[in-house]
Amino acid sequence: MAKRTYNISMVTVSIAALLAALLTFSYAPAQNREINDSLQTKLTRAQKDSIQAVKDSIRDAKPMYLESYFIPDSLKFKKIILWNHDSYLNRINKMLKQDTTADYNYHFLPFMKRDVGAEYLGVSGSASRYRNYFLREEVRDFTPFDPYIMYSFTKESHPFYNVKTPHTEFGYRGTLFAERVKEESNVHVLSTQNISPSMNITILYDRWGGKGILTKEATDNRTFSLTSNYLGKRYVMHGGYIFQSVKRDENGGIVDDRLVLDTLVEPREIPYNLNTAHNRLKRNSIFLTQSYGFPVKFSKGKDSKIEEGTAAFIGHSFEFATYYKLYTDKIDPSDTKGVAYYNEKFFIDPVESYDSVRLNKIENRVFLRIQPFSQSSIVSNLEGGVGHKYLSYFNYRPEFDSLGVKMDRYNNTYAYFGASGVFRKYFKWDGLAKIGLTGYEAGDIGIDANARLSLFPFKEGIHLDAKFKFENKSPNPLQRYFYSNHFKWDNEFGKTTETKIEAFMEIPVANLSASFGYSLSDNTIYYDKKGEIKQHLGILNVMAASLNYNFRLSSFHFHNRFLLQLTSDATVVPLPLLSANLRYFFQFNIVKNVMTMQLGADVTYHTKYYAPAYNPATGQFHIQDEREIGSVPYIDIFANVQWKKATIFIKYLNTAQGWPTGDYFSAHHYTMPRRTIQIGINWPFYVK
Repeated sequence: MAKRTYNISMVTVSIAALLAALLTFSYAPAQNREINDSLQTKLTRAQKDSIQAVKDSIRDAKPMYLESYFIPDSLKFKKIILWNHDSYLNRINKMLKQDTTADYNYHFLPFMKRDVGAEYLGVSGSASRYRNYFLREEVRDFTPFDPYIMYSFTKESHPFYNVKTPHTEFGYRGTLFAERVKEESNVHVLSTQNISPSMNITILYDRWGGKGILTKEATDNRTFSLTSNYLGKRYVMHGGYIFQSVKRDENGGIVDDRLVLDTLVEPREIPYNLNTAHNRLKRNSIFLTQSYGFPVKFSKGKDSKIEEGTAAFIGHSFEFATYYKLYTDKIDPSDTKGVAYYNEKFFIDPVESYDSVRLNKIENRVFLRIQPFSQSSIVSNLEGGVGHKYLSYFNYRPEFDSLGVKMDRYNNTYAYFGASGVFRKYFKWDGLAKIGLTGYEAGDIGIDANARLSLFPFKEGIHLDAKFKFENKSPNPLQRYFYSNHFKWDNEFGKTTETKIEAFMEIPVANLSASFGYSLSDNTIYYDKKGEIKQHLGILNVMAASLNYNFRLSSFHFHNRFLLQLTSDATVVPLPLLSANLRYFFQFNIVKNVMTMQLGADVTYHTKYYAPAYNPATGQFHIQDEREIGSVPYIDIFANVQWKKATIFIKYLNTAQGWPTGDYFSAHHYTMPRRTIQIGINWPFYVK
């Protein structure tokens, strides 16, 4: 009985305690709210702002960690990750480096950043071609853009970003103090920001151009792009919009080079070939490349990252692009210079030209990648895909005048396959083969293979690269048929075959790099002395070797770039034997760790050769045998300043003008800039 009474008492006490606890907990939040409300009413506005600022700082301090198989683990914590993507397989084509140093930003023209010079029309943004044969680019389906593509981007060459904090760049390079009629102005604006660790948006604007030293050579070359990428655990996307516009007044070059070589005639008084001629080019590209990866499990077990085991990736690539070129001129029959310039050829109108060509392109690819083992295995990917390319050209034909306009439409299909692998940090390789199945590209073959060997006797390593490229391709529709006021052709060209072998060596710790290239081509397409398209029926060999070596002696710095080239037929591919760029300067601190200055000279040089001429009607460089140019150094003296992350330079261009001669030509009948002051600034803004 006593025991039963005890048990009842204990149960009663327990229930009472539980009820008391529940009442306490239910009252406590209300009491806390009352206390908080009381405190809030007593806090000043400044105190509230201070508390909110602490909360915001805690939120903002959370690290943005990228979780994606796409980027190597060694790079995921970098502040700025930068790369080019391969739209055939939605993978990294090349990792890039963000460089804000004064050395990198001193040269801003693309052919001086990548090469030791170029054949160009003397104004930034004008038609240009790399002097190094192995760097020359082409727009496969619309060759009129070949001379301008180095100033802009394609979906393959456009940089993609992943940043931990917003990053903005502003750049200006130009002759700010020159006369307005001669002013050159180049502008660069970039802003990139991640809205999440995986998703980035980038806006870019570039403007190249100027009025020119001579009359009628004003150039305006602009690029705008809006791109985005998403790097997820399984889903990866690259997409964007690229627009390029070129406006160019064409003077056809000067009439007589002796007016530059032997006299002191004011440049704007030198007579030129074309009084009223213009080129207008536009290019639009909308593209999207995406892929999704999923692991392949052979047994039940713990989940692993997609890059650590067997996986498959399925993807799709899309591009819609438009290209447009319009050439206009007005040549009166009494204008003997203009009539002679085009060899008295007027096929449509005896006075005015209005030559336009257009292309609309839609291209789709579907691809599959198999990862047999892991991303870090010697055979890490087996891949393949199929593609379809639809092309619609407007290319004038005389029958359009009576029968109406008809577009030339082509459908090309192709297949491609490849493989890649890596062995730790020492070796990686990849290869891709492509074959045309239908359309005018049926039977075309392309093979592209790359390998990289890295040795590490020291931290930065020694890197050896090898590239092999084989192409057997059909001429595009504009190379086969073209009809304009000054040129016409209807060709039955055969396929062009070219094999390229290249080797590279880089030793970063010694600031040394070297390269070697060999090209063997057959049925090369080129433009002859009259500017007409031709096919060279024979074998053509080109060999190139380059050396870049930077060293210092105390505070004196010596930057050297050399390029040696040999061609088996200079009447088809003319090249200077030797080209060089030497930049020597004295470097010192103005304020230690804050501001550094370089004072020195920059010299560009090449040996004599028959530099190509340029024809505005076709928009292409062509061979000439009237006069060799070269063997005259082009010297700039400069002050180059690194102010924290910003770089500022002042150059006195062509300082030694007239020494040893005045032969400063960048192409046949086109001169390089004369003496003038050029300034430049590159200023990055970002959140630390």
